[in-house]
Amino acid sequence: MRTLVTGASGFIGSHLTDALSAAGHDVTALVRTTSNLRWLEGSPARLVTGDLLDKDSLAAAVADQEIIFHVAGAVIAKDLQGFDSTNFHGSENILEAILHHSPGVKKVIYVSSLAAGGPTTPDHPLTEDDPSQPVSDYGASKLRGEESVLSYSDRLHTVAIRPPIVYGPRDKGLLTFFRIVKKHLKLNLGMSHRYITLIHVSDLVQAMMLMAEKETVSGSYYYVNDGVPARSWFEVQNEVAKALDVWTIPLKLPLALAFVSIAAMHMIQKMTGRRSYLNLNKYSEMAQRAWICDGSKIREELGYTPKVFTEDGFRETAKWYRETGWL
Repeated sequence: MRTLVTGASGFIGSHLTDALSAAGHDVTALVRTTSNLRWLEGSPARLVTGDLLDKDSLAAAVADQEIIFHVAGAVIAKDLQGFDSTNFHGSENILEAILHHSPGVKKVIYVSSLAAGGPTTPDHPLTEDDPSQPVSDYGASKLRGEESVLSYSDRLHTVAIRPPIVYGPRDKGLLTFFRIVKKHLKLNLGMSHRYITLIHVSDLVQAMMLMAEKETVSGSYYYVNDGVPARSWFEVQNEVAKALDVWTIPLKLPLALAFVSIAAMHMIQKMTGRRSYLNLNKYSEMAQRAWICDGSKIREELGYTPKVFTEDGFRETAKWYRETGWL
């Protein structure tokens, strides 16, 4: 099967590229001129240079493809306009390029985010029937990108997936938890427990490949998880501590203190023009009680079954972090 992966040099995109190639598919990897190709070294995938912000540059990548996985996206930006540039307008550009240069494509699969759905309460993992209520610029831009892609459902077969926190080798997102735990601390923001949903990158890739292979409803989306809808921050860090074989002591950081610290960092970023993952907009996500989702729909409709659970996944990830020198 001829497949295109946008964002192929990134964490999720590179794992998807590896899996598709291993399964015998003819893979085209869309990369930018500035992309770090570290994770694609030795890959049999055909590398094509293009930019989501330049629709004409996408023609060679999308031409004659059967399945297109749109994974590329911005996770760090100064403001909503910065996120929208890639996550919304970039998604529009690639869909327009597909219409003009590959109208016979069988399916377009968009990687959205749980952030597009928004936070919830600890007793209610989000389902596909819940309204989307993002609380951050990132979440709003991913929702706009998702809605843009799915709006083509009458002309192209489009479907989206909303993963929660994705972890595994090559990931820097959950690395912070590992580094905190390595220092023997178990952190919670505020006095109340906070809850998250996780998925190992290989399970997310499995889910995406099932979406490509199985019959899906054009214009729909799926939540996905590792079989456990909700874990507290402390529970996650307990598992990390086991993987690292370290002891920890709990530390509850007051929300007010976290806000002041992040606000100071935010001001420095504005004055210096530097971008960082931690800013006031990110705080609006961190302050929520629960970022959790249900995965029943994708299990029932596509036969998705998670294969990697945190004990094994964290042990593998910790080993990789250490071998790579990140931890």
